[in-house]
Amino acid sequence: MALSHELSSASVLKLCSFVFWGWFYVWTTFVEPKKSPEWHSRVVTLLHGSVATLAGLCQCGMTSVDRCRLTMKITYAEYALMLWSWGYFAFDLLWCLLYWNGSHVILAHHVVALVAVNVYMSKAYAGCTFACTLALMEITNPFLQTRWLFSFQTCKPCLPRLLRYEGYGQTYIFYLVEIIYFVMFLTIRAIFCTYLVFKVLNSDILDLDEKLISLSLYAVSLILVYEILSYVSYKYKNKIVSK
Repeated sequence: MALSHELSSASVLKLCSFVFWGWFYVWTTFVEPKKSPEWHSRVVTLLHGSVATLAGLCQCGMTSVDRCRLTMKITYAEYALMLWSWGYFAFDLLWCLLYWNGSHVILAHHVVALVAVNVYMSKAYAGCTFACTLALMEITNPFLQTRWLFSFQTCKPCLPRLLRYEGYGQTYIFYLVEIIYFVMFLTIRAIFCTYLVFKVLNSDILDLDEKLISLSLYAVSLILVYEILSYVSYKYKNKIVSK
């Protein structure tokens, strides 16, 4: 009975997180009804990515990750961060299925992320591991959204104007933010994460579930790295040739 009650409580908390993200999305549509679904989705993603990055970095403490930290019991703050991200990934996966016709890699990323959060929530000691993983996966996300960001409105609630929707897609600030995002993403996902996955696979602390999660997220990251390199090559090679 205690186990059933605990599982049902976790399910209710996940549902509350999902409802929050759905409410926030609907709220943005009332504030800016003329914007596209993608615009509203990017505002939601910006909020999640920013909070997840800051909270993940604070909880992870990457400079002091050791055996003691990795085997500590999950704290309430770490569990709350897991709920924060579970609801977002569930909402964004549903949004992608309803509205988006882009790369299937993003769908795979969301599915893997949901499975990963569920696995981490079922463990008693994986809070630090989850926080570090989330921080690394989301740290470039605010830059991805800022790539669309220009300024903040003053006459309405603080929602961002997005570069491409506001006609600033060909400005220097857009290209500067885009290049910073590309460099960060490739450095973290292709280089740093390769090193970390090697360390994870050779760890005697992390169990098989965590190693499989690391490999799955790493595989998705490599595909995204390939897609970004292809995009950069196509876009900037054409610009150089045209000049």
